[in-house]
Amino acid sequence: MNPYSNLPRQNFWNASARAQDALEVDFDSGRKFVFSASDQFATAGSCFAQHFATQLAERGGRVLVAEARHPLVSESSEHGYGLFSARYGNIYTVRQLLELLEQAFGLRETVYDMVARPDGRWVDMLRPRAVPMGFASLEHARADRDYHLHAVRQMVEKLDVFVFTLGLTEVWINVEHGYCYPVVPGSVAGQFIENRHCFHNFSFAETVADLERVIGIVASNNAMARILFTVSPVGLVATAEQRNVMVSTTASKSILRSAVDAVVRSHSSCDYFPSFEIITSPYSRGKYWAEGLRDVNQSGINTVMDVFFRSRLPDFQAAAGDAAALTPAHQAHQEELEAALTEECDEMFLDPELRSRQ
Repeated sequence: MNPYSNLPRQNFWNASARAQDALEVDFDSGRKFVFSASDQFATAGSCFAQHFATQLAERGGRVLVAEARHPLVSESSEHGYGLFSARYGNIYTVRQLLELLEQAFGLRETVYDMVARPDGRWVDMLRPRAVPMGFASLEHARADRDYHLHAVRQMVEKLDVFVFTLGLTEVWINVEHGYCYPVVPGSVAGQFIENRHCFHNFSFAETVADLERVIGIVASNNAMARILFTVSPVGLVATAEQRNVMVSTTASKSILRSAVDAVVRSHSSCDYFPSFEIITSPYSRGKYWAEGLRDVNQSGINTVMDVFFRSRLPDFQAAAGDAAALTPAHQAHQEELEAALTEECDEMFLDPELRSRQ
């Protein structure tokens, strides 16, 4: 006998690698908590988080909408509502989330970094594609940012579960005022100015420190909140490091995964869901990658959500497997949605070849 003799099957590589599908593998063993049908989820994070929020709502989960479309905003316009619980767009780094929460709760001054587009409409540089239609005036842009921060504050105060998907460690920072952008100025809007905008790649220690501060802000404003972290399996579109983008992707994902592991161990209110491992583990044999080998295909997204519902939402067990029985019409809708969500990914604008297809 030895300490490994009586461990369950999921502790052994061979048992997991030989499984026919993810539902046969207890990827989420060791979970701290499960959720109920009444729990309200708020979601934020990188491009992959958009899939999570959409499927959670489609399968009957309660997704908190703290920033709904204003009645005067046409439903047919490119308003940017409905992708996340508030209209913050993609949040790629923990620092970006931290700075958003700090502004929402008055822990730092509100950042009004607005620029005019060639068409005369204004863009909020901290969420340059979250509001595709832009704003009619600088005053409108500033007022909407104030309302947006109010919505984020209400979201944190009302949520039961906050799901945050970590995506990147690379970021561009405004040197003068010390805040970060979701994407480098000049790629989507604004102008890149060499002495004003500097590149930074967050370390493990910096990421852990930022996560701790995020957890502290959420806990101090919602004592009953639970936080579920995930790590996006989607690779970097481009890297500003002097190395291959695949090397940078591995480095960034390793830092993010390790940082989450560290904070989850020390906070009873925080847990991790292994969407990253479900997609990237060798057992999947690459079947969850879309064309281009960077994005996750619909089968992979469905599998992640099947595992999530079976593991974390036992009240919705009947929903698990529904994706496998989609009608052709529903499948076509899913594919259209996948394409639309990809188009909303700010990072795509870093690659000139991909940008030309938008």
